[in-house]
Amino acid sequence: MSRPPKVLFVSYGGGHIGMVLPVMRELEALLPGVQCQLLALTTGHLKAKAVRPDTLGYKDFLHLVDADAVRAWGERLSEGNTSPDVPLDETIAYLGINYLDMIAQHGEAGASDLYRAQGRYGFRPLHFMRRVMDALRPDAVVATNSPRSERAALDVAGERGLPSIGMVDLFGLDSDTYVLHKPQPAWTCVISEGVRQRLIAHGFPAERVVVTGNPAFDGLFSADNQARAQRFLRERGWEGLKPVLFAGHWEPQAHPATPVPVGQALPREIEAVLRNCVRTRDELALIVRYHPSDWTGYPRLPDEPRIHFSEPPREPIHPLILASQVVVVQTSTVGLESAVGGKPVISVENSPAAHVWFSLARQGVSTPAATPSHLPECLDAVLAGHGTSSDPTYRSDGRAAQRVAQVVNNALQAATTGPQLD
Repeated sequence: MSRPPKVLFVSYGGGHIGMVLPVMRELEALLPGVQCQLLALTTGHLKAKAVRPDTLGYKDFLHLVDADAVRAWGERLSEGNTSPDVPLDETIAYLGINYLDMIAQHGEAGASDLYRAQGRYGFRPLHFMRRVMDALRPDAVVATNSPRSERAALDVAGERGLPSIGMVDLFGLDSDTYVLHKPQPAWTCVISEGVRQRLIAHGFPAERVVVTGNPAFDGLFSADNQARAQRFLRERGWEGLKPVLFAGHWEPQAHPATPVPVGQALPREIEAVLRNCVRTRDELALIVRYHPSDWTGYPRLPDEPRIHFSEPPREPIHPLILASQVVVVQTSTVGLESAVGGKPVISVENSPAAHVWFSLARQGVSTPAATPSHLPECLDAVLAGHGTSSDPTYRSDGRAAQRVAQVVNNALQAATTGPQLD
């Protein structure tokens, strides 16, 4: 290759952006001169911009499409579909471009039916991604395992014979769209050998599935975040207490196995139980943390002693995990993240998401609490050291980003000179 290679990264959301940013840094250190470009979507856009001001968004590619039609559709679809953590012009461009792509693939009637049935989950902007790659001319594409823009980017890379590297954040379950989708990316990075074996059983080439760990979790091992955690405790006078972190999220879908409705009911019930535990147990403290995509939907309750309401845009998650002695979740990625960092986890198993997607307890991550009412006894057991130990294969060492960067480098080398051995 006569010029330094270009690598396009595509990712949405805070958690997934947290996977790719450290890989970009490590790749730039490993391969001097490499040009890393990031297309950051939805709630990941501002987070990425704060770290890399040259981050791209959908709005940067309006010149590749019918901009007037994009704005018209985007403004129409954005009603009730915005977030304070996403710039409005980016939301409009994202929705409008994706919907026009849907029309191009399925016709107006088909697009209308698909959007009515699936909403944004029906987006797969193949035409748009082809234009993006014509404009950027990357030599490789790296994307996280989301089924919309990220999947389209990997598919277009495969069409063009470019190295494509997917990053699976969690378990690679049999129902995961990344696992089921064809064609498969050329390379896949996963968190554990168990996930690797699951993908191999689904036909992924064994030599192209690499256990790297999740780079978004590397910060759990940094001295800076350890110091932030201790400062967080000192500032609140919580030294000597047993802080509990509750990382809750909106339940987007019901399930017949549990009577819990969609929405805020379950996380608010969990919060209420934990608040009551703190009121009645002087040794406890509580951090309430809702998902970065929906935290503004949970009005902050009146302040109480030993209870802290976390605002995600202003507080990174790793110091909060490190400041805690136990972490309570429904099915949040924070549960796995905490287990990777060596913290005990409790999962509330009547979460509809535990039935629709996965149960952290069944994946070997957490101690199960059948319902929120079981949390007090679970807390006692876990704090006394009698909870379920997490699967040790999820543990990491803070060097996942280095390993993913090496996979990307190997893929680039293989594309030009044949396979490179470590």
